[in-house]
Amino acid sequence: MNTKEIEELLEKYYEGETSLAEENSLKEFFSGDDIPGHLLVHKPLFRFLKEEATKSMNEESQEASLTRHIEKYRAETSIVKTHPGRKRLFYLSGMAATLLILFSLVFVIRNEVGRRNHNRDVNSSTELAYAQTKQALLFVSVGLNTGLDAVRHFKTLDNAMGQIQKINKFYDYQTQFINPEWIKDPSINK
Repeated sequence: MNTKEIEELLEKYYEGETSLAEENSLKEFFSGDDIPGHLLVHKPLFRFLKEEATKSMNEESQEASLTRHIEKYRAETSIVKTHPGRKRLFYLSGMAATLLILFSLVFVIRNEVGRRNHNRDVNSSTELAYAQTKQALLFVSVGLNTGLDAVRHFKTLDNAMGQIQKINKFYDYQTQFINPEWIKDPSINK
């Protein structure tokens, strides 16, 4: 075949309009040694196609080969697939975090402005500071006295429990003196 015919067949081949006979003639041409320099780029493709056409596989080896190629493709394109709901969850959590930050900033700024205004209003005289300290100490004192009243109730309860224990000991001794068989065999009273 001459070079002109090969170029026309290559155009038809890349357009998908060649017949099997024309494809076979291209494979035969590129398997030879006398290929013009500008057509050498097509040689590896047609040699590969010719070699693959000669290979024959049984059904089991085809399945194994296909499985191997699929696993290779999966390994190369292992992209973490996310659930569509997760994407929405990420967006919603981002928006919630943004709103939380904004509200926090508003409250912090609001409190800071309130403190500054409060500090302006507070008279820094020593009399006012003394009165506030006295009031705080009285508040602590009342709380402490209330706690001590509760402890006094526990002391009364503890004294009563001590009296009950003394009565129990007396009863145990009385039972031993009244019923001396119980000392020898304790299972009698039980």
